[in-house]
Amino acid sequence: MKTFLSTIVVAVISSTVVRAQGPVTDAVDTAKNVGHATVRHTKEAVDTVANALTPEPDARRVDVTMTEYKFDMPTELKPGKTAFVVKNTGKRKHNFEIKGAGIDRKFQKNLGPNETRVLHVVLERGTYEVTCPVDFHPQKGMKTEVTVK
Repeated sequence: MKTFLSTIVVAVISSTVVRAQGPVTDAVDTAKNVGHATVRHTKEAVDTVANALTPEPDARRVDVTMTEYKFDMPTELKPGKTAFVVKNTGKRKHNFEIKGAGIDRKFQKNLGPNETRVLHVVLERGTYEVTCPVDFHPQKGMKTEVTVK
C-alpha cells in the first residue's frame, strides 16, 4: 500500500511539474520568436534607410531623372550590382519600378518633388521595363525599356 501511495504522490508531483514547464517553455519560445522577428525587421528597416540615401560602393551608379511622364536615363546597361540614383525633378509624386529577368523592384514610398533615392538591383542580361507605377503615369508615357548586355 505504501508503494502504491508513493507512486501516486510521485505521479501527481511529476504531472504538476510537467504542466508548469509547458507554459514556461511556450513563453520562452514566444519571446525568442519575437526577438528574432524584431532583429529581422530592424535589419530590413536599416537596409531600407541605407538604400534610400547612398549607393553602395561596389555598385555601378546609374543616374535617373524623372519629370512629368518621362525618364531620362541610359537604356543600355551592363550586368551586375547596380545603384539607380533616382531624382524626381517634376512637380508631382513619382516612383521608379524595374521589372524583368525575375526582378520586380520599386520604392515603397513615392518620391515627392526634388527628392532623390537609391534603388539597388543586381541586373542579369536581358530586357527590363522601367515604369512609374503611380496612377496612370505609364499610360501617359512614363515608361522605358532597358537592355542589359
